[in-house]
Formats: sequence, structure tokens, C-alpha cells
Amino acid sequence: MNYQALYRKYRPQVFDDVKGQEVIVRTLRNQVRTGRIAHAYLFCGSRGTGKTTCAKIMAKAINCENPVDGNPCTECAACRAIQAGISMNVIEMDAASQRGIDNFRQIISEIAYPPTDGRYKVYIIDEVHMLTSEAFNAFLKTLEEPPEYAVFILATTDPQRLLPTVLSRCQRYDFRRIPTKIIEDRLKEVLDTEGIEAEYEAVHTIARRAEGGMRDALSIADQCASFFPGEVLTYDHVLEVLGTVDTDVYRKMMRFAVRGNAASLIGLLDELLMDGRDVRQIASDFTWYLRDLLIFKASAGSGMMEDLIEEDREEMLEDSEEINEKQVMYFIEVLSDLSNTLRNSSNRRVLTEIALIRLCRPQTSPGNMDALMSRISLIEQKLEEGVVVSAGTLPSGSPAAPEGGQAGGEAEPVTRKEDMVKAIAPSLFQKIAAQWKQTMNSLPKEGTRQVRGQILASCCEPFFSPDDPETLYLPLSRNWYDSLAYDQDLLDAVRKAIADKYGVCPEVRFTDASDSSVRGLIKVESKQEELLNSGVDFPIDIE
Repeated sequence: MNYQALYRKYRPQVFDDVKGQEVIVRTLRNQVRTGRIAHAYLFCGSRGTGKTTCAKIMAKAINCENPVDGNPCTECAACRAIQAGISMNVIEMDAASQRGIDNFRQIISEIAYPPTDGRYKVYIIDEVHMLTSEAFNAFLKTLEEPPEYAVFILATTDPQRLLPTVLSRCQRYDFRRIPTKIIEDRLKEVLDTEGIEAEYEAVHTIARRAEGGMRDALSIADQCASFFPGEVLTYDHVLEVLGTVDTDVYRKMMRFAVRGNAASLIGLLDELLMDGRDVRQIASDFTWYLRDLLIFKASAGSGMMEDLIEEDREEMLEDSEEINEKQVMYFIEVLSDLSNTLRNSSNRRVLTEIALIRLCRPQTSPGNMDALMSRISLIEQKLEEGVVVSAGTLPSGSPAAPEGGQAGGEAEPVTRKEDMVKAIAPSLFQKIAAQWKQTMNSLPKEGTRQVRGQILASCCEPFFSPDDPETLYLPLSRNWYDSLAYDQDLLDAVRKAIADKYGVCPEVRFTDASDSSVRGLIKVESKQEELLNSGVDFPIDIE
């Protein structure tokens, strides 16, 4: 007999065998038991959570000759035929490949004929969101008022793409991701039945990697068992099959990044690549590790991380003391951007190395205020410890360090947060404020942008905030603010005009001049004389 995949071999045949969907199972069983069968169901949820399985069990249950407390008996002729896939009363359709109007015209014409045996004709339509709009429209009337012997069960992983007219005609059931503990228990049960010995850590890793999908868990276990036949399934075996590495590697990567040790971080990446690891998998796994660490910190190690084994919990506690939440979120943002970029890139290694350096050098990320404030906090901490911090002692690229290091002799010690902020915003914004009208009048002339550029040139002037020194604030009167505040095209045009002329691209934000928060903003030109006296150089002449 041909080998059958574990997820097919151990697919539940009755409602009682379905794991992790107790509310849905109870409702469907009650409907079968009381005879309150709806004419259309919509099963929603991520892959491997039991949508198609429950649809087939429902088809058996409502056609079963001897149902047992809402479950199919699995022994009668109707149950056996449906289970074998040869019943004429159960029609399965894959909407991903049969998505046109002609396929539904065939259903509409066939549904007029009652079932040859059994009580119901059941149409199971998988991935129903893939249907064309024409097919949906042709199907609506039949879905709303089918014959009394017809039942439609629609399954989808993306219910947002369904028409409201379809949703309103169906009873909707949302299948949630299955908890890791339930997947673990089912895996142990299946592996024991198959005579496959496995370590707890191996089962736990498979269950977590499945991300709430029972089918994915069984598929991974099947793959691992095939790769190491006759052996005890170990944690290392699972890592090898999945193409990933032990969590200790990502713990090291996190520590190197927090300490700014780019050389060691790049060296560790090189080792992983030499071992045949894929950069996309490394980025994905590192992101998930940081996600777990963030959730652990946010929940103070409590119930949100119940799927951690005790050893993992101790390591998470140790790691959480190395990094703060803002740093974790910054790391996740950088790695998420990397993952999106890697999809269509031919220079994956180079992009990954750049991203890892950005983790170690947050000051190189444009607009990263969290990184700036963390560096200010570090300087304050050193000052409290009695260490004199000068601009030259800051790493290259620091916002507080002048370009080219300490050119011109020893720099003054940096002693106040206000001094650093004062040296950032004006050096960018004073140039812009000096020629504001000319810059705004240079906006493109197509459409209404030129008119709006003249409005900005005449009705506002640049401000900045000491708390947000990389954003250019443009206060407008209430009537102009209401009409321009959310004009994204105008904001983009302003940014482009500034970038083209000055080579800098600050964040630009409109604000209501009557708002009390504007009082905290500083007019750029009002600080000109004070800043010039403090040594800030503005090479562009004032108009």
C-alpha cells in the first residue's frame, strides 16, 4: 500500500477528534443533533486549523444513517462513501483553480436534482475568496435560496476579500490558531502510534514552529521522521530539517547588536552562511526570537508566554535584562524591512550585513529618534559616573559628533541634553527657513500644487520641537489646516523640494496654529543669533 502523509492518515473523522476548536465543534454538533442545519456556512481561519476537516465531518454527520450525539457513525454506507471521496452527494471544489463563472453555472444547473441517496447535497468550496466577481454574482441567488436538500460550506483564509452580500448569507465560524500545548499533545499521540520516539524539546520545537497549524506540525514531524528513519527524533534533528539554528545563536546576535559589536555580529552571520543557512530564514528566525523577547518583557514573563519551557523562561529572563523594549522594537523594525527587501533582491547577503550593522549603529538610521535619545541617556549615565564625554569620544556617525571627528582641535565636553538637541535641528532647518518662500514657490506647477505652494510660502514658517528635532513643523491657520493637513501629495512634494535643494529630507508635519501644543515649538530663525554664537555654521545666506 502507498505511504500516506501523517496529516492525511490522522485527519479527524468525527467532531470529537478535532483539536483546539471546541466552540465551533460544539455548535456544529448541536445543529446536527437538533436538525437545525443552515443552508450556508463560512469557515474562516489560517491554514491547517481544521476548516476543510470540519466541513467533511459536517457533510458526513448530516448524511449519516446513525449519528451519535451529533457525530457521524463512520460505519454506515454514507459515511464510508464520503470518507473514501466517492459519494455523489458531496462535491468538493477548489476555487483557486475553478474560479470562473462557467464552473458555477454547472453547480446551478446540477443543484436542481436532489441527492440519489442520503438527505443532503453538500458543496464544499475551498479558498472561496479566489472566485471572480462574475462567479460570485452568478452564485448569489443560489446561495441565498438553495433547495432544502442543499448545503454550502465555504472555506477561506482571507474573508476580508469576500463580498458583504456573500458574508450576509452565511453562518460564519472563525477557526483560531491551535495552542502550542494542544499541538504538542497531538504530536505525541501520533508519534507514539507510529512507533517514533522523540525528545520533548523536539516535539516542543515542532509545535511552536507550526504557528498554530496542526497540519503544519504533522507535516514537519513527517519530514523529520523521514530524514532520520529509525532514530530518536532529537532537537538537533528538527533544527537541521527546518534549516534553522539553536536559539543560543540568536541570543548571541542580540547581545552583539546591543553592545554595538558589528564585527562579531557579521562574523557570526558568516559562520551561519558557511553552514548552509539561508539569510531569509536567519532574518525570520531572529525576528521571531525578538518578538518572543518583546512579549516576554511586555507581559513581565507571565501568561502570554505559557508555551515556554522552564529553561527557555530562564534564558528569556536573562536576555530581557540586556535590552529595553524600545531597542527590541527598533531591531524588529529593521529586520522586518530587511525581510521585505530580500524577497526580490539578488544581493541578499549584502543587504543582510547592512541591516545587522544598522542594529549595531542605530544612529545611521535616518529619523531614528529612539536611538538618539538612548545615546543621550548613555552620555548622561557616563556624566553621572564622572566620565567627561566629548564629541570626539562618540562613535563615528553620532548626531553629536561633528563630521570628520575632532577637526579643529579638542571639542567642548557635551554636558547637557539641550546642547545636543540644539545642535541637531537648526543645522538642518535653518537652511530651509532661510529660503522658505523660494523653496515653496518651486513646487511642481501641475494641478493645484503650485497654488498650495504659494499658500505655504505666504501663510506659514518652519518651527521645530526640542523633543523631536528631526521633524519640520508647519503651523497653519485653522481654515488652511483643515484643507491641507491630510494632503499626502502635498507633503510628499514639500519633502521632495527640500531634498532636491538641500540634500536633507526631514519629516514634515502640518499643525494647527491654534492648538496649544504649538506653544512648545521653537521658531527656527528665533534661535539664529544664539546658535551662530554657539558655533553652528549655516552656509546659506539669509534672504
